[in-house]
Amino acid sequence: MALAGFQTKADLVYERLRDAILSGELRPGERVNVDALSRQLGTSKIPLREAVQRLTTQGLVVQPNPHAGAQVAPLSLREMRGVYLARGALEGLAARVAATTVSDAELADLQQMHEQMRQRLVDGDHRDLSVLNRRFHTGIADATHYTTLRELTDLTLLRVQHYRIGVRVEPAWEQVIGEHAAILDALRRRDADQAEQAARDHVEWQLGVELRATLDPSLIDLDDD
Repeated sequence: MALAGFQTKADLVYERLRDAILSGELRPGERVNVDALSRQLGTSKIPLREAVQRLTTQGLVVQPNPHAGAQVAPLSLREMRGVYLARGALEGLAARVAATTVSDAELADLQQMHEQMRQRLVDGDHRDLSVLNRRFHTGIADATHYTTLRELTDLTLLRVQHYRIGVRVEPAWEQVIGEHAAILDALRRRDADQAEQAARDHVEWQLGVELRATLDPSLIDLDDD
């Protein structure tokens, strides 16, 4: 991890720690050593402590024992299912609401992201697909015009991304893009029932794919009792 670019120190430190967690550089259950990170990043402890607090509110860092210090949130198969249950409910609700609130301009933006993903797939260029995929889903939440739905969607997608460090499977982008098309079609027709169902089906399919994949027991606790 190295700091670069021009941002506030607190935001930059937060982004570096968040990215280190989401990439698996900082592993689930690993202690967040503020002293060591302060030396590594060349920054004071104050922005680091602020970043740790922010990551704690997002569920990426936990402090199970006040005397043990903070650690990267552990991952479990049970909680993985819970994250996807929350995601399905939230994204289904967002799609239902967006079907009645989305503007023509917002629909055009969603369509553009969809076409970009499809073109990347045709070109065999998968580098930006994950970014575009996240923007597509947050774009639907934006189209509800409810700040709370957007914030909760962001948080849930962050947790999903954390779990994916322990899932050994290549994304089935053709299927993802096809299911996005179904959601878009329902939004275009202002069909709230179908938009919600398409969004829920999409999340349930993704959970099924990841549960059938090879899960890394060194990252995810597979004891599902």
